[in-house]
Amino acid sequence: MTNVEYMNIINDFLKNPIIPEVKEDIIVSDKELASINDLFASNDVPVNYLHLRPKIKENQIWTIKRSYMDYEGILQSAAAPIMVLLVSQEEMIGEDGMFVRVCPISPFVEMASENDQICEEESITGFPFFIERWNEQPILTEILDKYVGDYYLDSSSKDCKLTNDQEEFREIEISNARFLNHSVIAFMNNLERSENFSFSVDVNYEDYSKTKHMPQMNVLKPRLIPLNGHEEYAMAARTNNIISENDCIEFNYEHMPFSIEVRKKKAEFILTIIPKVEVVLRNLENKQIEGTSNSERIVYGGLRKGLYQIESPLLNKTITIRLK
Repeated sequence: MTNVEYMNIINDFLKNPIIPEVKEDIIVSDKELASINDLFASNDVPVNYLHLRPKIKENQIWTIKRSYMDYEGILQSAAAPIMVLLVSQEEMIGEDGMFVRVCPISPFVEMASENDQICEEESITGFPFFIERWNEQPILTEILDKYVGDYYLDSSSKDCKLTNDQEEFREIEISNARFLNHSVIAFMNNLERSENFSFSVDVNYEDYSKTKHMPQMNVLKPRLIPLNGHEEYAMAARTNNIISENDCIEFNYEHMPFSIEVRKKKAEFILTIIPKVEVVLRNLENKQIEGTSNSERIVYGGLRKGLYQIESPLLNKTITIRLK
C-alpha cells in the first residue's frame, strides 16, 4: 500500500460522524479498519498514570470523556477516544466554570507536516503521536477524564506547504473538534439565559433528556422566555402563583423507579429521591454524598452547582444530573 493510499484510508476513517446516532458506513475494508484501529492501541495508556489526578496545568496530556452532558442538558458522545495536550493554564469562565485551551493529539503521524512536532516515544501515550497545534480549542475542564503524563511543545514554528491529503486531514480534524469546543459554547449559551431563572436542573437517563427551569422567586409575574423542545418550566411556574423556596423542580419518568425533586435554598440545593430505595449519589470527583432518610424518602442537602450521578441496582444506567 502506498503512502497516499494509506492517507486516504485515514481520512475516510476520520470522516465517521462524531455523534453515533447519525450512522454512516465507512467505505473501507475490514483489514484496513483493523490497521487503523491498531493505531489506537493507545487504549493501553500506561496504567501507572491512570489513578493520578493532579492539579490541572499547562503541558499535561489528558484523555477526554467519551461522553458528557453539556450545559444545555444534551448528552454529547464521541465515536473514538480523544487525547489532548493542555496548552494554557486553567482559567475561570463565568462565576463557577473552569476552562483550558488544548490541542488534540493524533496517532496518525503519516499526516504530520514539516511544521508538526512528532513524538516517537511510545512510553508516554502507548503510541507515536503528533500535536495538532493548528487545531487549538477551548474546553471545560470537567470533560477531562484521565491524566496521562507531561509533554512540552517546541516554541519554534515555520510555514510549510501541505499536500491535498494533509489539508483534507486538517479540515476533518478541525470539524471533529466541535465535540471539544461545544462544551464551552453550551456553557456560554446557558450563561446568557440563566439570568431569567432562579435555578435549572438537567437530567439524562437512557433516552430521556430533560431540562427544567424555575423562574425567579418571589416575583409576582415571572418572565417566561421561549424554551427548546427538551426544556420546560417547573410545575410551580405554570400555576401563576408567586414562587418560593418551598417550590421544587420534579422529574417523573416512567422508566425511572423513583422520582427526583430539587429545591434551592439560597446558594445550596436539596435533592430528594422518592420513595426510599437503594441509591448512591456521587459528585464530579466521584465522591459519594451522604444523605438522610426516613421510610419514605432520601434527602441530600447542602449541594452546590455542578454535575452529579445517581447509581442504583434498580437502574439500567447511571442517571446524570446537573444543578445550575
